Amino acid sequence: MKQNDPDYSKAFTALRQSSLFGELDESVLHELLASFRPVTWQKSETIDPEIGAKYCHFIVSGKLKITQVDPDTGRTIAPFLLSSGDIYDIFALLDGKEHTAFPIAMEKVVTLQLPLSEARACLRKHPEFNAQFLPYLGEMMRQLEQFNTSLVFHDTTTRLAELILRHTIPEKDPHDGHCEVRLINNLSHESLAEMIGSVRSVVSSQIHKLKEEGVIISKRGHLAVKNLEKLIQKINRLHCKKE
Repeated sequence: MKQNDPDYSKAFTALRQSSLFGELDESVLHELLASFRPVTWQKSETIDPEIGAKYCHFIVSGKLKITQVDPDTGRTIAPFLLSSGDIYDIFALLDGKEHTAFPIAMEKVVTLQLPLSEARACLRKHPEFNAQFLPYLGEMMRQLEQFNTSLVFHDTTTRLAELILRHTIPEKDPHDGHCEVRLINNLSHESLAEMIGSVRSVVSSQIHKLKEEGVIISKRGHLAVKNLEKLIQKINRLHCKKE
């Protein structure tokens, strides 16, 4: 990527603000950007799953849903929803093996592409990047652990409530008193269902129930938490019922 590229400044800012690259010197960031190639995926585009075993992609903007599909039933789950500052495919970066996942752009996704071999060289060359990479990897593994645990031990109502809470910003909006929900705030019920291992009809029913209880606001594809205390209490009650 060249410095006269119109999107260079935006890409540099995304690297600087990310937990992975934020500690690197500016000269190193410019060096990295010289190696990156900008790649854009359009909304609803399904990306070739083999690309993760060849290239590392740093997401500058947009949301990328990582799905896995049961070949026998066609049922889809989505363990990860990646956004600005994330890397795809983090697991292939570690072992170089193809990851059997299907990335889908939930909106226009702008990425910086780097061959896996060069990405690994960057890890070896810059210890400060390596130091940030391990906590990021740990967070991805923790997300996968939470997804699996919730899928096994919790019912759909609990999984949906926990998903919403996990993406809720606790501070209330001074204009309407609601708590903003990030990343999943405008996803379809079908996508939400994939993220908790359920189906659209069940999620739609649970969303309607949460609205009636005064817990959330869901209107025209926008999701917000109306009463954070109620949401937390509901999750606690559901956990108590399981014990």
